[in-house]
Amino acid sequence: MKRNIIFLFTVLLGLSWYSAISEAVNNPKKVKEHLEKAAKLEKKEIYVDAIEEYEQALEYVQEDAAIQLRIAKAYLNSGNTKKFTSICEETAETYQEHTDAMDLLMEYYVENDSESRAAKYLENFTEDYPDNKNAAKWFTKLKGTYTELYCRYDEMSGIVNDSMVVLEDELYGIADASGQEIIASEYKDLHPFSEDGFALAQKPDGTYIYLDKDGQIRKAPDAGYENLGMFSSKSTVACKDGKYGYLDEDMKPAGKFSWDELTGFQNNAGAGKRDGKWVLVNRKGQIKDKKEAKEYDDVVMDENGFCSGQKRIFVKEGDIYYLVNAKGKQIGELTFDGAKAFTGDGYAAVCKDGKWGYVDVDGELVIDYAYEDAQSFQNGYAAVCIDDLWGYIDEKGELVIDAQFVTATKFSSSGTAAVQEEVNGEENWKLIQLNIFS
Repeated sequence: MKRNIIFLFTVLLGLSWYSAISEAVNNPKKVKEHLEKAAKLEKKEIYVDAIEEYEQALEYVQEDAAIQLRIAKAYLNSGNTKKFTSICEETAETYQEHTDAMDLLMEYYVENDSESRAAKYLENFTEDYPDNKNAAKWFTKLKGTYTELYCRYDEMSGIVNDSMVVLEDELYGIADASGQEIIASEYKDLHPFSEDGFALAQKPDGTYIYLDKDGQIRKAPDAGYENLGMFSSKSTVACKDGKYGYLDEDMKPAGKFSWDELTGFQNNAGAGKRDGKWVLVNRKGQIKDKKEAKEYDDVVMDENGFCSGQKRIFVKEGDIYYLVNAKGKQIGELTFDGAKAFTGDGYAAVCKDGKWGYVDVDGELVIDYAYEDAQSFQNGYAAVCIDDLWGYIDEKGELVIDAQFVTATKFSSSGTAAVQEEVNGEENWKLIQLNIFS
C-alpha cells in the first residue's frame, strides 16, 4: 500500500511539472509581459528587479541568447562587471551560431583598455572551439594591441636571446624579456646573452669578462685584448695590437690576429676585412676556399657583430648588395642598394631606390619596397619607419602597430619589445607586451 502511494505521488508530481513546463514553453504572452516589465525597470535604473523579470521570462523559453544578453547588459549597467563577463562568456560558448555575446564581451574589453583579458579569453575559447570564425575575426582585430609592462630603466637595448641590456644610474645591467633584472646594473659596458649563455661585460676598471645568467664570471680573456664580441659557436672576436682574430672557448687564440675588421663567427661563417676588402673566413679566422675566395667591398653585420643569420650573408660589390650563402654562393638574382642582416628567423630588410622592403632566404622579394627604413623580421614582426616614426608589420606586410615610436626594437620570443616614445618633448623608453602573439 505504501509503495502504491509513493508511486502515485511521483506520477502526480511528474504530471504537475510537465504541466508547468508545457505552460511555460507555450506561453509567449508571459514572456512578453516579463520583458516589457524588465525594460520599464531598466529605464528607471532599477536593475536588480529588471534582472529578476528577465530571469522569469527565461522560464517560459527553453533557449534564448537574446534574453541572456539583456541580463548581461543589466548586470553591466548595475556595475556588476564580473557577472556581466561570465554571462557573456557562457552565452558565447552555448550559442556559438550567434556572435552577439562574444562581440559584446570583446567590445567591452577593448573600450576599457583590457585587450590582454580579451586575448586571454580568446586563447582559452579557441582551445575548445578551434573552428569558431568569430573568434578568429577577433584574433585578427586584436593583433597588434599591446600592454605596457612596468619598466624603471633609463635605456633599453633590443631583446636578444630573451635578454636586453639596460641602463640605470649610468651603469649597465641585463634584464629578461619581461623587464625583470638578471644582472645588476654595475658594469661600464655590457652585451646581451648569446645563444651559448654568456654575456660580455666590462667592469668599471676596464677589464672584460663573460658572465653566466647567475652573474658568475665564466670566462676572462688575458690582458691586452679589447673590442671583444658576443660569445657564439664556442668563440668570440677580439682585437690585439690593432689586429682582429678569434678566441676559442678557453679564451686562447684560435688562429692568427691579422684582420683590420672581423665579424663574429656564427652558422659556420664569419667575414674578415684586410686592405679594404672583405672575404669569408672559418672559425680560425682563415680565408674559406682560398683559391676560389671572392673579395667584397662590404659585408652587412647585425647589431651584435654577426653577418650570417640563417646561413645567409649580404655582401657588396661596387654599388650593389646581393645575397650569398655561408660558402659564398650567390642566392637569387636580385640586387639591392642596401640591406639589413637576417636574424635567426624571418625575412630580411632590403633597400631599392630609397625604399625598404623584404626578401626571404631564397633571395625572393616577399614584401614590396614601401618604407623609409626597416628592420629585419624576428619572431613574426618587423619594425618599419613611416613619416619618421616606427611601427610594426607582420609577415603579410600588414601594419599591426601604427607608426608612433621614436625607436622600435625587435620582438622577443615571448612577444615583448623595447620602444622609445616622445611624450611632452621627452623621449622615454617603454617595454610593451603583445596581447596576441602567434
